[in-house]
Amino acid sequence: MIVQVSTASYVTTVVVGVVVTLVVGQLLRRVGYDFLIEVYDDRTVATSLNHLLVTLFHLIALGSLCLVSTTNPRGLDGIQLIVTRTGIVLLVLGGVYGLTVLALTRARSRLRDDALEDGMTARRGWRGP
Repeated sequence: MIVQVSTASYVTTVVVGVVVTLVVGQLLRRVGYDFLIEVYDDRTVATSLNHLLVTLFHLIALGSLCLVSTTNPRGLDGIQLIVTRTGIVLLVLGGVYGLTVLALTRARSRLRDDALEDGMTARRGWRGP
């Protein structure tokens, strides 16, 4: 049995996905900048990297949204299809967001470890052999 998928389900999936992607992207922009400004003392570098990071997030999220909006899992129709597609989009967005925050956390931890090591080395240098 072939199920006809309406244009409305495509449009609804894309609109909901784009809105959620933009909201999550704005959250990432704010959180990412806070992490990056702590890692890099230079505001220009932190801002530039944050723009690159948010752009990458949007490209991955919107690309996956385009792919998901054309799928029809198990021949679903109507609202079930829209909810299933939206769920897939949310799972992908959550995964991409989680990986991005994990990468930022690791960068911050690495910087803190390096600063601690440098502080210990500096103290040893002041005390002599």
